[in-house]
Amino acid sequence: MFDIHDSSLRLQPAKPSHYKLSPVVQPQWRLPDLWHRAADDELEALRQRLCESYGVRHCLLLDRARSGLYLLCRAFGLDDEWILTSVMHRPSAIVLSNHASRLAFADVNEDMTIDPASVERLLTDRTCAILATHTYGRAADIIALRKLADKHGLALIENAVHMAGKSQVQGRTLGSWGDASIVSFNVDKPLGGILGGALLTNRDDIWRAVNTQQLGGPNTKEMRERIRTSFTAYRLKPLMLRLPAGRQHRGTADGLAEIESVGISIYERYTPRDIHPRQARVALSCMDREERSVVHRTSNAERLNGQLTHDDRYGLPQSTLERPHTYTYYPLLVRKGQRLELGEHLANAGIESKWRLAPLHTQTGFTEVRRDDLTRSEKLWSQHLLLPAGPSITSAQIDYLAKTLLSWKG
Repeated sequence: MFDIHDSSLRLQPAKPSHYKLSPVVQPQWRLPDLWHRAADDELEALRQRLCESYGVRHCLLLDRARSGLYLLCRAFGLDDEWILTSVMHRPSAIVLSNHASRLAFADVNEDMTIDPASVERLLTDRTCAILATHTYGRAADIIALRKLADKHGLALIENAVHMAGKSQVQGRTLGSWGDASIVSFNVDKPLGGILGGALLTNRDDIWRAVNTQQLGGPNTKEMRERIRTSFTAYRLKPLMLRLPAGRQHRGTADGLAEIESVGISIYERYTPRDIHPRQARVALSCMDREERSVVHRTSNAERLNGQLTHDDRYGLPQSTLERPHTYTYYPLLVRKGQRLELGEHLANAGIESKWRLAPLHTQTGFTEVRRDDLTRSEKLWSQHLLLPAGPSITSAQIDYLAKTLLSWKG
């Protein structure tokens, strides 16, 4: 029986006192990006680049990806039941819970993406949309989901916040398989910028509905705060944790409590906003580096997989032609032993690890949501641990990470 109150599930692994590798989240934006002018009209340049990268005709730039979900509910009228996975970002699910009539949670596949068979079991006359999240950069089973949506006359929305651009399945770019998709430029996403997002679509009716909505002005204060916090929380983290004031943050923390601090009613009144021009400027600069970053992350993941493939304690992320992985995160499944114990072993070796996306149905505000059997979601979430394999990690560091994992006695 899954018990969310089990401390081994609630607690994040301790942070290293010293770092042999970069942290799990590796921002791609750089300070010069704030002043580097990439085009005369940077907003239009970013729209064009995103349309090209994700294979769509229309792009609405927004303050964040979840604003796109709000507009799909309120402006386009997808306001009845949405089917999504319980292993999802809490704030985005809160937007849907406040502006769609109800939610239903489907189970996940072994790679933590939504299971089409589970979706089909949940369908009712009230279902209006399927939200397909490309979790951690692994493509959902988009072919099966597209067929299912077409068969039942449903909207398929791609949550592509973890999926880098230009990734294709059967010659069609991920981000264009859905009736609409959302992307993010936040620091922990593929572009690794300073917040901002977009709603993408090839459907003219969706475009007309969302493009005519009046948006709030850019939030300059929030943008400036994100610059400060993302720089200190990620780039300066190894240094700050070694200072006396940072030592209190090294130990294990209740990660679920941190997630639930985002209140269920926070988005009852929601105002989607325009993106700030400086966020667009940074996103453009990050897009110049995106393809190289994907190549580097993929190479690191493949190198690590090659060294761990015979260790049956671990389940490894995989990439296939019909289900590509861009490895925005490297999720290791700890099949044998406790992931918290492994996290401590890694921390002692100077390696950060963490978990994310605690199942929504275990969280305040979502426990009564209609759902399929979520046994697999619970099991896989309790096993997964995210490891550093980003573009700043070298081959030698990947070898050190593999050696540390193989030496664990769990």
